[in-house]
Amino acid sequence: MAGRLGLWDGGRVLGSHLEFAGATAGTNRISQKDNVTTLNNHTTHLAGTLIAKGVNEQAKGMAYGAQLSVWDYTDDMTELTIAAPKLLVSNHSYGPVVGWVYNGLRFGTDPNLKWEWWGNTAISETEDYLFGFYTTKAHDLDRIAYNNPFFLMVRSADNKRGETGPPTGTPYFLKATTTQSKLSRSRNDAYDVVPAEATAKNLLTVGAADISFTNQNQPVLLESTAFSGWGPTDDGRIKPDLLGVGSSVLSSLATADTAYGMYSGTSMASANVAGSLFLLQELYASQRAAGLPTSGQFMRAATLKGLALHTANRPNPTAGPDYRQGWGLLNTEAAARLLLNENLAHLILEKTLTPSGTFTQSLVAQGSEPLLITLCWTDPEGEATSVTASSLNNRTPKLINDLDLRLSNGQYNDFPFVLDPARPAQAATRGDNSRDNVEQIYIANPVAGQTYTLRVSHKGKMTYSSQPFSLLISGLRRVNCSLAVSIQPTQATTICTGMMLVLRASSESAGVRYQWLRNGVILTNTITSVCQVTQTGSYIVRVINDQGCSATSQPVQIQVHSPLATIAPNSDQWLCEARESVDFQLTSISKTSSTNTIIDWLRDGTPIDNSHTTSLNITQPGHYQVRVTQDGCRALSVETEVLRSSVSSLDVVPEETSLTLPQGSSVTLKASVDTSYRYQWYRNDQPLINDRDYRLSVTQAGTYKVQVTQQGCIGWSTNRVVQTSILTAVTADPTGQFVVYPNPAEHTISIRYVSSLAKQIQVSIFDLRGVLQQSPFQLNDQNGQFKGDISVHELPAGSYILRLTDGYTTQTGRFVKK
Repeated sequence: MAGRLGLWDGGRVLGSHLEFAGATAGTNRISQKDNVTTLNNHTTHLAGTLIAKGVNEQAKGMAYGAQLSVWDYTDDMTELTIAAPKLLVSNHSYGPVVGWVYNGLRFGTDPNLKWEWWGNTAISETEDYLFGFYTTKAHDLDRIAYNNPFFLMVRSADNKRGETGPPTGTPYFLKATTTQSKLSRSRNDAYDVVPAEATAKNLLTVGAADISFTNQNQPVLLESTAFSGWGPTDDGRIKPDLLGVGSSVLSSLATADTAYGMYSGTSMASANVAGSLFLLQELYASQRAAGLPTSGQFMRAATLKGLALHTANRPNPTAGPDYRQGWGLLNTEAAARLLLNENLAHLILEKTLTPSGTFTQSLVAQGSEPLLITLCWTDPEGEATSVTASSLNNRTPKLINDLDLRLSNGQYNDFPFVLDPARPAQAATRGDNSRDNVEQIYIANPVAGQTYTLRVSHKGKMTYSSQPFSLLISGLRRVNCSLAVSIQPTQATTICTGMMLVLRASSESAGVRYQWLRNGVILTNTITSVCQVTQTGSYIVRVINDQGCSATSQPVQIQVHSPLATIAPNSDQWLCEARESVDFQLTSISKTSSTNTIIDWLRDGTPIDNSHTTSLNITQPGHYQVRVTQDGCRALSVETEVLRSSVSSLDVVPEETSLTLPQGSSVTLKASVDTSYRYQWYRNDQPLINDRDYRLSVTQAGTYKVQVTQQGCIGWSTNRVVQTSILTAVTADPTGQFVVYPNPAEHTISIRYVSSLAKQIQVSIFDLRGVLQQSPFQLNDQNGQFKGDISVHELPAGSYILRLTDGYTTQTGRFVKK
C-alpha cells in the first residue's frame, strides 16, 4: 500500500506535525511531490483526516498507518497523468470558482457588499453554466481513469448550496472586478449545483451528510447538509455519488506541530471517504475471501466504487438513489463485512463484455433479506460539452458504452433504478438507465431459494474492443461456514539470512485448498498446507473448502535478520620499521539494533583470544576478519591481509652500481614491480618531477636511486652511478697502437697495444647502453707490446665497445660479435 494514496490540494502539508511522524525518529509520512513551499491549513487538515496517527485520538485519520503523497493542484492534470499508474486512491477537494462567492477581503464592513457572481453572462444571464457541465477537464479526468483501471479519484461535491448571494436588490460585483450589478441571479440553493470537474463519470463525487446517532453510537443519515452540492449533472447523471461525514471534523492544522482545528465542508467528507476506501483496498489485498475475484492484488476502481455505493446506508433503501444524497452514506463496516464474506452471502465479479456479448449468472436468494445487485464500470471519456449558449443544461448523455443490468425470475424482469433530471425531486423509478455507469437492482423480498438469472448486456456501438465491468451481489443463500485456520508457529519469528523457516497451516484436509500470502500478495507457487519462508514479511494463509467457505489466519510476522560485519581499513596493509602495527575497526554491525551481539576477531581463520571489541591492534602478518553473532545469526567480514613490507630490500636492474654510457646512449633502470608500490626517482638526491613509474630511462650522468612507498612504509634502492664517455675511435687506432681483430669476431678477439710508458693495461667490454658485459682483464706485457686474447663466445650477437686504460689515456674501439 506504500505510496498508493494521493492528495491534490491548495498548498503544502505541515509534514512535521505530530500526527504525521514516521516510525523512525525525525521522519514523517508525508511526501510533498512538487516544489510548493506555502503551508496550507486546508491541505494539512485533509491530510490529517486521511492519515493522522491519532496522537489526539479525536483527530485520528481513516488510514492512520499510511503514507501520503501530496501535490499542489496548480498543474494537477499533468501530475495525475504521471502519478496515476502508481496510485489506488486520491483525494481532490477543490474546483473552479463558480456561482456566488463571498469575498471577505472586499473593502468595507457591510457583508452584503462582499458578494461576487462568477457566471458567464454570454451564456446565461441568470445561471452559471458550469454547474452540472461536462468540461474539457472532466473529459480528461475520465480518460485518466479509463487508462488506469485500478485508480479511483475521490472529489468533493463543493459547498455551493451554502453560498446563495446577497438579498434581492442588493448590489454585488461581477467576478473579481469593480463592476456592480443588481440583476437577479440563481440562488444555487437547490438542484444542479455540482460544478464542472465533479461531474466526471468515473470519479466518486462526495457530498456531506447530516447525521444523527443512535444510543449505540451508530450513525443515521438524515439528509445532506445545508451546504452540500446537489445534482444532477446536465445530462441527468447521479451526482453526488455518495455522502461522507463532513461536519465539525477535527484534524491537524499547519499553524504549529501541535495545532488542531474543526472544519466543515464536502472537502472533509471527501477525505473521510478516500481514506476509508484505501482501507478497503488493503483489506481486499490481505483478507481475500471466497466469492471474491482470485486474480489481481487489488480491486478495480469500478469495483471499489461499486462496493461503496452497494453497501451505503439510505433512509429508505427501496426508494433507491436521489440527486441529493446519491446512493447514501458511506458504510465502511458493511463494505468490509462484504469483503470478508463469512457466509458466502455476497459475490463480487470482475468481468469483461465484448461487442454484442451478454454475461449471465444464476443466483439463489436467501430470502428474508433483500437481494441487491450493483453494476459499475469505468466508462470511456465522453465528448466535452462546447461552451455555447445552446449548451446550457444540455441533456445529451455522456455515457459511451451503455451497459444494461437485468434480473429475471423466469416470469418477468426486474430493472435498475432510474431518475428523471427534468423532475429532480421525484423519487427513483425502475427502468432502462441510459445515463449512469452505475446501475442497481433492489429486490426487497425475494423468494427464499428462488433461482434468479442476472444478465449484463449493452446496446448501441461499443467503443473499443471490450468493456470491463464489476458486479456486486448480496442476499445470496447462506452457506454454514465454520472453517478456522491458524499458522504454526503463531508468534513472530526471526530467521537468519540464508535459512528457511517452514510455516504450517493448522488445518490439513484433502478437501481444502490453500492460499499463502506475503504482505497481501498471493504466493503463486505455494498451494499446500506448508509454506517455506526465506523473506521478511507478514504471512497469512487462506483455506477454502469444497462448499466455497473460506477462512483466513491471523498474520505471522517473519523477520530475516542479516547482521553486517565490515571493517576498516578494508584493503591489504603492510608492517615495517616505520609502521609496527595496524588498527582495524568494526565499522558496521546491523541496521537493526540488538543487545545480544558477540564480536570475534580471526587471524587465518582462527579466533584471536580475548578479542571481542569493535577494534583490534595488529602487529603480526596474516589474514584478518571479524565475525559478528547477533540474535543467533552470524556475519563474517571480507578478509583483509596484513603483510610484512618488502620495500626494505628493493632490487634495481641492471645490478651494476657503476654504469658508463657512450655518447647518445641510454640505459633503463628498473625497480621491483608491485601494485601496492608508489615510486619516486631521484638524481643526485633531487626528485625527478613526474618520474613515478617503476622504470626510468637514463641519458645523463649522475647518481640515481628510487624511493618506494608501500602505504606507511618507505624504502630506498641502492645508488646507481652513471658516467658518460666520448668515443675517440670506433675502428682500429690510426697510430697502430690499439688493434682489435678479427672484427667481426665469432669466438675470440685479439688485442694488440703499444706504449712505451704504460705499465699495466686494463680492457673492459660494454654494450651500446654502457652496461659492463665482461669483467676487466689485463693484457700481457712483452717488451712494451701488450697482447691478449678474450673469449666472446658467450656474448649475444651485436655491437660492443672495448675500453682500454693504460694509466695515462683511455682509448675505445668497437667490434661486432657474430
